[in-house]
Amino acid sequence: MNPDRGRQASVPRISPVQPSDAAQAEAENRPVVLVAEDHEDSRDAMRTLLDAFGYRVVEAVNGRQAVELAVAEHPDLILMDMMMPLVDGLQATREIRAEPSLAGVPVIALTAMEGARDRVLAAGCDDLVTKPIDVRAFLGRVRGWIESRRQAG
Repeated sequence: MNPDRGRQASVPRISPVQPSDAAQAEAENRPVVLVAEDHEDSRDAMRTLLDAFGYRVVEAVNGRQAVELAVAEHPDLILMDMMMPLVDGLQATREIRAEPSLAGVPVIALTAMEGARDRVLAAGCDDLVTKPIDVRAFLGRVRGWIESRRQAG
């Protein structure tokens, strides 16, 4: 006679792997940058660069999506290409500026257009970075705007 006959096997329950509290807190504390850029290669390059320097990146492929994501995500900074489909960066910035909950979010215009400074500032952008981007200067401005926003808020 088998002594184990009739017994049910007990299988231990394994809980799914959860990130440690420290890792989760660190991920939640990463500054969020909304990158609004219609060219996939440029978006990928910015995401890779910003991610490597500790930023969480949210991506929009046109101005309409940029406005929607800005409202949903409340990023620490918005990098806005000026020439995008559906809604261009100037109009998207105006719409973001009209949203009271986004009043303190800095918007940096990204453009290859010469002489665009007055137009982008009039639309509500806080700064302008010209393409092609100087990586060191670009990262310095990103860091500076995020730090100033966090100190103010």
